[in-house]
Amino acid sequence: MPDRYQKRQDADGLWEVVDVVTGEIATLGGILLARLDHEVASGALDMLLHEILKANGGKPPDSTPQPLNQSPPAGF
Repeated sequence: MPDRYQKRQDADGLWEVVDVVTGEIATLGGILLARLDHEVASGALDMLLHEILKANGGKPPDSTPQPLNQSPPAGF
């Protein structure tokens, strides 16, 4: 499935999630996904993917959060 939503950085260095089909800034739960920091934009994108997959009968991938202080896997 092509990516329906993408995040992009605006001129101020903040991030937004865009619906590539319509070209408009996406919303999630009625909240406009604009002027976000990178981590929040990435999380919103993950949530949108889950909602799209659920709506189409798919199973969302496991997105168990990893501890922030965890070392990257060997060879990374």
